[in-house]
Amino acid sequence: MSHEQGADCPITPEPENRVQKVSSLCSYGTRPHVMTGLLRQLLIQHFTDPNNIEDALLRQKFLDAGGWKQNENGLNDGGILIESITRWLPSDEDKRPAVLIKRNDWSWNRVSIGDQTGNNFAAGSTSYLGLWEGSHTLYCLSLTGLEAELLAIEVVKFLQHFGPWIRDQMDLKRFMITQIGGVSEVKEVVQGYAVPVTVSYVAEESWELQPYAPRLKRIVLKASELFTC
Repeated sequence: MSHEQGADCPITPEPENRVQKVSSLCSYGTRPHVMTGLLRQLLIQHFTDPNNIEDALLRQKFLDAGGWKQNENGLNDGGILIESITRWLPSDEDKRPAVLIKRNDWSWNRVSIGDQTGNNFAAGSTSYLGLWEGSHTLYCLSLTGLEAELLAIEVVKFLQHFGPWIRDQMDLKRFMITQIGGVSEVKEVVQGYAVPVTVSYVAEESWELQPYAPRLKRIVLKASELFTC
C-alpha cells in the first residue's frame, strides 16, 4: 500500500534492518558457545528498540518499561532480560519478561567414509568434511501465561523472518524453528510461566591435514642419473 507525501502528511520511514553482519564469528568455525552468543546478540538487537516488536501489546509494554538496555556497569537493566541459562539468576526473572538461551546436544554427521573428501597427491595433504547438527531452546518467561505466549511468538517470527539471512551470514546449511512448546509454570520463581522455542541448525566443518614434507620431496634426483648414454 502506497502513501503519498503531502504538505500536512508526515514522512513514513522506510523499513530498516538493524541486525549487523555477524560473519566474523565464523572465523574459527561454528561452535556451541558461538551459536549461544549469536542468538543472544540477535535478540538483544531486536528488543533494544520497542518499535521492532510486531505485537501491539508487547510493543506498548516495552515502550512503557523500556526494551533491552545495558547499564553503566555492563549489566542488563531494561524491561526484558536476554541471557544464557548458565548465567541465569532466578531472582532476576520474577519481575520482568525474559528469554533464556539453552544449548542442546550436538551430533556429528558424516558425509563420506572416514570424513575424507579428497587427497592432494603432490602435496601429500588430505581433506576432510562433516556436518554438525544441533539446536538451542529459547525459554520465553513472563509472569502471565499470555505474555509468555506473546513473547514466544515474537521470538519465533523474528528468527523465522530473518532465518535466510542468518543462514547465509553464518554459512549454515540449515537454520529453522522446529518447535514451539506448550506453556508451563516455572517453579523457580514465585509465579511465572515459560514457553520453549527450539531452533535447529546444521553447520559444515572442513579441515585439511598437511605433512611437514610433501611426498615428492622424498624423491632425490641427480643430474648424472638422468642420462643413460
